[in-house]
Amino acid sequence: MRILSMEKNLYALEAFLPESVGEDSLMVIQNRLEHTKFIDSVTFVSADSALADFRRHFSGEMLDLVEGNPIPPFFRVTLVEDHKNPATLIELKNNLSRMDFFEEVQAPVQWVEKISAWKFRMLFWPICVSVLLLFTLSLIICNSVRLSLLSRRLLVENMKYAGGSHFFIEFPFVLQGAFQGIVGSGLAVILLAVVLNSVAEAFPIVAANLTGLGSCLALVVLLVTALSGYFSYRTVRGFLSIKRNEQD
Repeated sequence: MRILSMEKNLYALEAFLPESVGEDSLMVIQNRLEHTKFIDSVTFVSADSALADFRRHFSGEMLDLVEGNPIPPFFRVTLVEDHKNPATLIELKNNLSRMDFFEEVQAPVQWVEKISAWKFRMLFWPICVSVLLLFTLSLIICNSVRLSLLSRRLLVENMKYAGGSHFFIEFPFVLQGAFQGIVGSGLAVILLAVVLNSVAEAFPIVAANLTGLGSCLALVVLLVTALSGYFSYRTVRGFLSIKRNEQD
């Protein structure tokens, strides 16, 4: 979902103006843009605001060798929702470029085309890998619990003969599986968080796309822990059922 959201945000253009544009001209240009086909919203960004935004997303050292403010004022234009596709973005960019009052019009055309072409793969393969990892997790947890049951088979049988309930027998093994899940997923999440934090420090623009990451990682840990406990429960219940059938 984050990939789709990022793709939608890319359908925007920046039409740069000369520094000597007056207030009346700005209003005329903005009014014309607002009535242009495919345009959803028009926002004017002054040179000072553009510079402040640049400093928030990039290192200030990039501007140390430049005198004054090298970023001109511009209009940020977004496309209507129903026409957010590479062809419309290119058409609108060409139309705005032909207008005399813009010095340059920029749009992330290459990024949009690449993401549009790879969107299916960017969604399909992570889902396949997630399913494969879930299957691998189930095998590891189930085999681990099964080996633990076999090594403690005599203890389990004695607990049954002593009148131990299913819950009393199953709970330690379910707890073991859940513990393995929370430790394994916790270590993986910590490692991923450290790597992403290092990347965000090196590239501040990445940090803007990491909002809500902590909640997602916490949800992953809870999900893996719950699945590990469930796989353990199914393994123990199956083992006890087999033993009961053998006795019958």
